[in-house]
Amino acid sequence: MSTPPQKPNNPKQPLHPWVQEVLWALDGNGVPGDAVAMTAYMKGHFPFLGLKRPLRDVLTKPLFQRETLPTRDALELICSQLWELPEREYQMVALDLIRRHERRLVPNDAQWLAALICTKSWWDTVDFLATHGIGTLYQKYPDPLRPLIQEWISSPNMWLNRTAIIAQVFRKGDLDLNLMTDAIVPHMDSREFFLRKAIGWALRAASATNPMWVQQFVDENRFALSGLSIREALRNLPSRQG
Repeated sequence: MSTPPQKPNNPKQPLHPWVQEVLWALDGNGVPGDAVAMTAYMKGHFPFLGLKRPLRDVLTKPLFQRETLPTRDALELICSQLWELPEREYQMVALDLIRRHERRLVPNDAQWLAALICTKSWWDTVDFLATHGIGTLYQKYPDPLRPLIQEWISSPNMWLNRTAIIAQVFRKGDLDLNLMTDAIVPHMDSREFFLRKAIGWALRAASATNPMWVQQFVDENRFALSGLSIREALRNLPSRQG
């Protein structure tokens, strides 16, 4: 039997057994041509094994069965260790695991989720963590989460700014329009594509339940908002008065 792949960079503690099983499941099973294409799609930010979602799901399915799924208590450690592995598919497995435990997240989890947001940051991980991680927490625990999100609005980290803006896009029920306004206004004149897109996404999501508010917000801030933000915000409104 060959030696299993190990976590790089001199790990401070041994790999969690479930992480080791992920390595066994994925290592050596990638498609080289897909790895090249996937790396290019992500603009070279991350290396890939070459495992598109359908194949990755097949390979990891046994690890997500009830009898093999790791406990909620191990979630932070496992995700942190998967985040340290170089290939992007390992971070995707971490997101899959967070999704399985999403309803069990508690306010204290926001800190390590934020650490993941700020590490190996790109839209594919940040958007999931912002909406399914932080967004889920804010929906369940608004009072302890609100001050943290308020801090992220003015963070020097652009990905935390984006998280604050889009945290409510999948929120069910009433939106906190005050928090959304607070998150959007400081960044309306940003030239950063990911913030402009986030503003439009957040407003478009809000238009499903608050169309008049969105139209009024756009009208009042038309000269500060980017064209991209306005187009995205009004995409689903009947009038589309962009």
